[in-house]
Amino acid sequence: MRALPTARASRRAFLRYVFLSAGAASTPAWLSACAGGSDNGDDPASSVDPVGKEFTIAPGPLSQVGALVDSGVDGILLAEGFSVRRVARHRYNPVTDGFDPFGLTGYQWHEAPDGGAVFDTDDGGWIYVSNSEVSNTGGVGALRFDANGTIVDAYRILDGTTRNCAGGKTPWGTWLSCEETGDGLVFECDPRGASAARELPALGLFNHEAAAVDLQTRTVFLTEDAGDGRLYRFVCDAADLYVDDQGHTRLKMEAGVLQAINIAGYENGGYAADDASLRTLHRTAWVDVASPESPQAGVRSALADAGTAVPGTVFKGGEGIWIYEVPVGLQTVPPGGAKPTRALVFFASKGDNRVYAYDIDNDLIELVFDNASIDPAFDDVDNVVVSPAGDVLVAEDGEAMRLMVVVPNQPSKVLLQVTLGGSEITGPAFTSDGSRLYFSSQRGPNLGIGNTGTGVTYEVTIPEAFRSRV
Repeated sequence: MRALPTARASRRAFLRYVFLSAGAASTPAWLSACAGGSDNGDDPASSVDPVGKEFTIAPGPLSQVGALVDSGVDGILLAEGFSVRRVARHRYNPVTDGFDPFGLTGYQWHEAPDGGAVFDTDDGGWIYVSNSEVSNTGGVGALRFDANGTIVDAYRILDGTTRNCAGGKTPWGTWLSCEETGDGLVFECDPRGASAARELPALGLFNHEAAAVDLQTRTVFLTEDAGDGRLYRFVCDAADLYVDDQGHTRLKMEAGVLQAINIAGYENGGYAADDASLRTLHRTAWVDVASPESPQAGVRSALADAGTAVPGTVFKGGEGIWIYEVPVGLQTVPPGGAKPTRALVFFASKGDNRVYAYDIDNDLIELVFDNASIDPAFDDVDNVVVSPAGDVLVAEDGEAMRLMVVVPNQPSKVLLQVTLGGSEITGPAFTSDGSRLYFSSQRGPNLGIGNTGTGVTYEVTIPEAFRSRV
């Protein structure tokens, strides 16, 4: 086993912004301590890229996890005191855990489980949805649990799609499933399976990875898993905003404009090869993509061949994304900003192991994690998930296959490690009470033969002492 990463004490420490947790049970320490841009003399209207401030950030309860021990399940090493169980295996019926290779006795769990999310149900239970990253027969499956955590149902909520990778949970309680293909689409799915999934071509055709929704600006943010990928946003027309029969404010995501972000100094095909160049706040602008109805990789190639500017800054291998909304009473004007920070978008790029923070209303962006922040480096930064208690977990693709708890200015902790090779950790998601964490080993040993297989989904039980801040 390789030595564990350690977070260096610097303003570039990963948790500097990432401990801004959407699900935090208590206020991140830096929010109550930091001040607005006026404290350091910055003019909010200045065109100069401001230098970010350092923050004091309180760790969450998972920062106190102990050493890893053998869980006794599929070679998974897990923090002492925690437990793990298999909840679904490819070729098995999740309700009975019976081997069902041809789906003759009931629902069969899908192959290559990938991105996922948890949704509460009215009876006190919950649903875990999971993408299937398989060509031609991908789609999305769901596991329904009762209030005691017993699996009571399993079913499909999307069929007829391909390579469904990650996605995003909407504010109104649906799942956006993304196809990771050159002409990939986004589909809106009902976790309960009561309504048919909707195809959303207006969100663009490209190698989709993940999505996040900001209702206030009627915007869907989208990452692209490509070496020359972009960060996109789809701004819905005002007519796309409506209230459904249950009183939920929703977006149709059918009419609007698709755009790519430009970072000042790296516009239209530019890329910051030096991490240090983006470690301070930079101004951004959005530009309409060309031919939004066409696959974007081909559009970029055609523009480049014609000597025409290719819209958007390059992000190498876009991965996970989520939005943190700052409580109203704690919103402050950032250095160089014009208005209080209302919401921040966090997103990762695995090709260069970076995590960015983007201020939606101030059009400011900063690189908040890179491999200079951790020694030794991660193999591949992939999913980033936040617990209800405010802990930030990073899934690492590569040989080590660890789910890390990043601790500010201290050594990072490992919550679990998948020791059987040839796979990757996918779909980490917490229940709303923080008692359970779901994840998959995408090519885990579903048949119990050898070290690899076609996918297993697990549930980790979180001890009560690690579910809330002190």
